[in-house]
Amino acid sequence: MINLPLRQVATFVCLAETQSFRRAAERLRLSQPAVSAHIRELERQVGVALVHRTTRHVSLTVEGKAFAVRARRALDELAMASEDLRELAAVHRGRVTVACIVPMMATVVPKVIQRLNQLHPGLEIEIWDVLSGQLGQLIARGEADLALGPRPTDANLSFALLGRDYFVAAVPAGHPLAEREAVTLRELLTYPLITTSRNTNARRVLERAINQIHQTLRPQFDLVHHFSVGKLVEAGLGVTVLPRSAVPILASRNIVTIELKSPRIFRDLGLTTRREYQFSPAAQAFVSVLKTFLTPQAEHRAEPSKPRKTTRSRQLITAS
Repeated sequence: MINLPLRQVATFVCLAETQSFRRAAERLRLSQPAVSAHIRELERQVGVALVHRTTRHVSLTVEGKAFAVRARRALDELAMASEDLRELAAVHRGRVTVACIVPMMATVVPKVIQRLNQLHPGLEIEIWDVLSGQLGQLIARGEADLALGPRPTDANLSFALLGRDYFVAAVPAGHPLAEREAVTLRELLTYPLITTSRNTNARRVLERAINQIHQTLRPQFDLVHHFSVGKLVEAGLGVTVLPRSAVPILASRNIVTIELKSPRIFRDLGLTTRREYQFSPAAQAFVSVLKTFLTPQAEHRAEPSKPRKTTRSRQLITAS
C-alpha cells in the first residue's frame, strides 16, 4: 500500500483546480518552488507523471485527471469526517436546557434523557417542567434553549409541529357515562366539571370549544395540576376534559377515559425556539432523539382509535 502524504495530495488537487502553479501557490500560501516540490514528491510516490509542465501552461496527464477526481472526493470525505468528529466532541461536552409541560415530562422526556445518557454520557441536560404559559417566557428570555409543549402565543417565537394532542373525557369508575364509548361535550357539561386554571393552554382550548357550542364554562373546581384534578375526579366530585397526553398524570385505576366528540378538541404540540436560535450540536442531538420516540406526525393528525374499555377492573386507559 502506498502511503500518500496528505499535504502533497491537497496541493495537487489545488493545482488541478487552478491550472496554475502561481495561483495554486497563492491559494495555499506557499511559494511556487514549494508547490513544485510537492507535486514532484507525489509523482515519485505514485510512480507516474501527473502534470504536463510548460513555461506558460499546466495541464494534467490522463493519469493526473483520473487521480484528481478521486483525490478531490477523498479530501471531501475526510473533511466531512473531521466535521462529524468535531460535532460529536461538541455534543459530548455540550449543554442544553429544555423547558417542557408536565404531560411530556411524564411520558416522552425521561426516555429521551435516558437514551442521550447512553449515546452521549458527557452531555449536560437541564429540564424545567413548567405550566404551558411559562414556556414562551423561558424561551424569550433565553433561559431555555428548547421548549416542548403547545403552540406559543408569541408570534416572535418559532414553532415546529411534532404532533396533535386530542382531548378526552375522564370520569370516575361507576359514573353513568363510564360505559360509553364516546360522549359529546354538551353531555359532559351536565355534570360538575373540574378543570385546570385559566393560565394553562388546556383550559384555553377547552374554553374555546365550549364557546363554539354556545355554552358557558362554570367549573366546580379550578386547579393548577392535572394530578390534583384526577384526585377530585377519582373521589367522585366531578368529571374533567383533558389532553390525552395528560392522562398518565391522573395516576388512578379508578378513572375511566372516554372519547370526546362533537366537537373534536385537540391542540398542536411541538418544539418552540427563538426565531434567531442556532441549534448547537447538543440541541440537535436532543431533537434527533426526541423524534425517534414520537409517533409520526401523520398519525397524530389522524382520528385517534377508540379506547379499550374495561368494565370490571376499571384500569386507567392511557394513550401513546
